[in-house]
Amino acid sequence: MIKDAPELVVDKTVRINAPREHVFKLLSDPKEMKRWEPITSFEARVGGRYQFEKGEWIAVGEIIEYDPPRAIAYTWDWKNSPLGSRTVVRYELEADGKATVVRLTHTGFIDAERAKMHGEGWAYYNDRLKVAAEGGDPGPDVME
Repeated sequence: MIKDAPELVVDKTVRINAPREHVFKLLSDPKEMKRWEPITSFEARVGGRYQFEKGEWIAVGEIIEYDPPRAIAYTWDWKNSPLGSRTVVRYELEADGKATVVRLTHTGFIDAERAKMHGEGWAYYNDRLKVAAEGGDPGPDVME
């Protein structure tokens, strides 16, 4: 198996002071997801589809792993600016006492600049996820 070069992988970890089941719900229930990211549809099952819309940016894909409350993964591509390869977003959730450690990986990039831009976006949305999961209001989504 060929391993992705580090500059072609997004790998972000965040510790959230909330139970794993609660965090997983924020990653898989469309109503809860809308609190922190611009999801317009999400079918929480393997083979389900989702759509993420932020202004003119529309991401679509298919859920390829659904293992509550441990992991969820889906393919990711932009309708309006395709990445040119199959990329996969995967969340792994690990209980840490009463908290949850969330690791997000986004793999499959063929362009380091696009991987870097996605890394910045995922850092922003991980921060919003943390605020929502810990009972706060992440406020308006100002990601450009």
